[in-house]
Amino acid sequence: MLRYFLKNKSVGEIIAIRELQVLEGIKDPFPIINSLIEKGYLVKGRGCYNINSNLLRKNKI
Repeated sequence: MLRYFLKNKSVGEIIAIRELQVLEGIKDPFPIINSLIEKGYLVKGRGCYNINSNLLRKNKI
């Protein structure tokens, strides 16, 4: 799932959930998203998810 967020560096919450369910086949993406937030890979904004900018700089993405 991290690959999805590396491709979509900033994505709306509703779109992310729907695409992860439909395109990636993940029934319930919330626990995984929450885990990525807890680990510092994602940042939750107002109605969106953003890949952590430190991760982008570190990997030069």
